[in-house]
Amino acid sequence: MRNGNTRKDDSGKLTDFEEKTILEESTQPVIEIANQPEFYKIPKRFGTVPVDELPLGYKRGKGYSDKFPFIKLPFQKMEEIRFSNQDDFPNKIFWGDNLHIMRMLPSESIDLIYIDPPFFSGRNYNVIFGDENEVRSFSDIWDGGLPTYLIWLNARLLEMKRLLKSTGSIYVHLDWHASHYVKIEMDKIFGYENFISEII
Repeated sequence: MRNGNTRKDDSGKLTDFEEKTILEESTQPVIEIANQPEFYKIPKRFGTVPVDELPLGYKRGKGYSDKFPFIKLPFQKMEEIRFSNQDDFPNKIFWGDNLHIMRMLPSESIDLIYIDPPFFSGRNYNVIFGDENEVRSFSDIWDGGLPTYLIWLNARLLEMKRLLKSTGSIYVHLDWHASHYVKIEMDKIFGYENFISEII
């Protein structure tokens, strides 16, 4: 962390220096954005507009572990779906917080990700779910507004980047409330040049 101090180098000139603090090693692997391949990096400016290099809320060396600590939880529920008796590799359904589940899955192991996160609509919902007409409620109201929402989503998008194979694709289902802002964050995480298209 730059602390604004200066010192003299061997030639006697004043220079900035960085003070480093050694912290206890985190139990969660951190995806260090600075070490990503070139395709992951975007220019610091878009025309005359400055562009942040890092996703909102990301801290070098920590990722999102300060906001979303690594918790090793048992999977709440797992189901296997087989489409035939000969299916040797069934699809699996995991029930639980997707961030904690994704952190326990191997890197570059997924071909396709489709997510349907909250839309930042500012509303609460009651949803009829399942055959027994169970009512489930969820809130799409975010204390702290759009930055809080984007940080919450960025932590998950970064894990999805880790999980995707190099040939994989991700589809993000949003509406007008936040789609433009999420696109900017995804450009930072996945690389602007990897964006293919928008489906409306």
